[in-house]
Amino acid sequence: MNKILLLYYSQSGQLTEIVRNFAKPFENSDNYSVTYANIEPVKEYEFPWSGYRFFDAFPESVERIPCEIKPLDLGDENYDLIVFAYSVWYMSPCIPCNSFLLSDQAKRIFKNKPVITLLGIRNMWVVAQEYVKEKIVENGGNLVGNIVLRDRAENLTGIITISYFMFSGKKGRFAWFFPKAGISQKDIEGVTRFGELAKSSFENNNLNKLQTELVSEKAVKINPYLVSTERTAYKRVFLKWSAFMLKKGGPGNPERKGRVRAFAFYFPFAILLIAPIKYIFFLIFAPLRLRIIKKEIKYYSGTDFKSNI
Repeated sequence: MNKILLLYYSQSGQLTEIVRNFAKPFENSDNYSVTYANIEPVKEYEFPWSGYRFFDAFPESVERIPCEIKPLDLGDENYDLIVFAYSVWYMSPCIPCNSFLLSDQAKRIFKNKPVITLLGIRNMWVVAQEYVKEKIVENGGNLVGNIVLRDRAENLTGIITISYFMFSGKKGRFAWFFPKAGISQKDIEGVTRFGELAKSSFENNNLNKLQTELVSEKAVKINPYLVSTERTAYKRVFLKWSAFMLKKGGPGNPERKGRVRAFAFYFPFAILLIAPIKYIFFLIFAPLRLRIIKKEIKYYSGTDFKSNI
């Protein structure tokens, strides 16, 4: 009996559905024992978010500062394949998932095991994935595959729809001209085919070729503009703002309220005004960077370990 472990944290329930659909091929086989392990913070992150709590989570997300989580009850902790599913908060793995990656339990579970990462995100994920890859390797794991399910809405439209989802808890349309928020139901259900590929590769002892097959099935799509934007924003903007906010204390500290609120005003300004300007410059200079862009697409589609942060 092969043992499959699916590790995840789902704040809204969307990632839980993704994980369950991915695991269906394994669940439907008598040759597998499937374990779902939901990472639980001691102090839960509420959903829907309140506006202040959402922005107050920014510095700890960016600086990858862990929260306290409950130990997972996993018996002997020995699994044949691990799926690590996570969402992205401020270009970093969500705080509960990062907290698990930094735990002693993660070192025991990942050691010498093949790992597949499964992301449910809006649109930016490469900075977070580079960090997760690094931690998987540090914990002794072997990253063999990466699957990214994203919101298909255009960047600015997606900002509006995901904000509606996060602060209301509703994925439906809030105006007739906006699409439904979040990852489409079709994509959530369609992730089962990636589970089939993973199962086939595992059974054929061919996990080293899994990512090539996943890419051919469009499990990962790279947007060069978003790659450039998020790397720049993380280094030049997010890290500076997070350090500025942390000087006034940790989560919920009333002394940092002013700085949290200042960031809450800056954030939409950057998205609505600075990001479009960045996009124009990207289009202008893209022809001069074609070789670099092609190299980045190849790299970020694969599973080679190399930190670019």
